[in-house]
Amino acid sequence: MRHWLALLAALGLTACAGLTPTGETLTPAPTTPLVHFVADGRISLRQGERSDHLRFRWEHSPASDTVLLMSPLGQGMAQLERDAAGARLVRPRQPLVIATDLRELARQVFGTPLPLDRLADHLRGAAPVTANPVEGWQLRVTDTAPFRQRRLLRVLEISRDDVELKLIVDEWDSNDEP
Repeated sequence: MRHWLALLAALGLTACAGLTPTGETLTPAPTTPLVHFVADGRISLRQGERSDHLRFRWEHSPASDTVLLMSPLGQGMAQLERDAAGARLVRPRQPLVIATDLRELARQVFGTPLPLDRLADHLRGAAPVTANPVEGWQLRVTDTAPFRQRRLLRVLEISRDDVELKLIVDEWDSNDEP
């Protein structure tokens, strides 16, 4: 359980950072960001000798976000939710964690206010690209993918000390016009 919380912390740190590619610049050409999206993918987290793999499904609209974290076989492990009523972390057999927004939720869960609310902007193609590390985290976009006349994030690698995280978006869906 502690490891997937570390994963969420790492994801939260990426929310305030730009996308920093390694080698070739993989900066997507400026396009209209997605307003609504569903992203399905995988997360790989290595911390020291331990390695964990998760699946995720992220549903985003301007009014809400729902991120379901699942085992590699699809069993739900945790769900982050954001809407006008606030933010919630739901885990099996664990108390519900409720906050006014995702930043406050991160403060309650991780002990520090992380800007989780901005990660969706990176996924939907609305965040600027920057080469600056975030609180010691190195960020690299190693792949982008075409999606309806846009180029969106496909692979994001994040590392700090002995923690390495890879977020891979396998499938995009959106009802937005290109």
